[in-house]
Amino acid sequence: MGAKIEQLAFIGGGAMGEAILKGVLASGLALPGDIIVSDLAKSRRQYLSERYGVKTTADNLEAVKQAQTIVLAVKPQVLKKAITGELVELIRQDALIISIIGSVELSQLEELLPHKAVVRVMPNTPLAVGAGMTAIAGGKQATAQMIEETKSIFASCGEVIEVEESQLEAITAVSGCGPGYVFVLIDALADAGVNAGLPRELAVRLAAQTFAGAGKMVVETSLPPAVLRDQVTSPGGTTIAGLHALENRGVRVAMYDAVQAVLARSEKLKGK
Repeated sequence: MGAKIEQLAFIGGGAMGEAILKGVLASGLALPGDIIVSDLAKSRRQYLSERYGVKTTADNLEAVKQAQTIVLAVKPQVLKKAITGELVELIRQDALIISIIGSVELSQLEELLPHKAVVRVMPNTPLAVGAGMTAIAGGKQATAQMIEETKSIFASCGEVIEVEESQLEAITAVSGCGPGYVFVLIDALADAGVNAGLPRELAVRLAAQTFAGAGKMVVETSLPPAVLRDQVTSPGGTTIAGLHALENRGVRVAMYDAVQAVLARSEKLKGK
């Protein structure tokens, strides 16, 4: 566990912000009384306050004025409304600003937040269950200590890697959007199980745990997926028959296309 965060502010209290909040509290990186969440929705503020014991506000200025660390967790289209000149003036000079806003580059963030230390982060939704995959890239003003603090925050809810910012778009297409692909595949495998005669609840549980277990094997053994696949594939057996059907249906090509589609949409959203 890293050093405790004295004052932590969230600008935006949605699902991803909550997942990070949950991890930070569970790991002891910050105490509830040292955290403030700013969100426009009254119902959301009330929920976060009651569930986690943190302070909440509808005023971004109130949230940042004492914060040592600030997490930007708003949608890209409202970023410029959220980061006003008045807010920038209130942010401590030594504050760390962490952005989890997709498709907003460090150069854009540093233009909005001149002379401030910014770290850009690409997490994914399994943060909510402590199994996230997060990539981080530091801006020009971010110190090594700030990078380590960012790693500590996201290590509290999964795995963390430090990368060059140029890699973040591809990472978004693989791990950021990846849970969506996996949910579709789990759903499809469960449907196939129902079609084969299994009850729905059992089919979903079998499919979900199979994906979870297979992923854990790749991570913990460090063996290439192809090697692990070969270990379960006997000559002329049932698994190779299933794999043949998947290849015939273009599952591998579909993954290539999914990643490329994300990259294309990301470029369009950035106006390039």
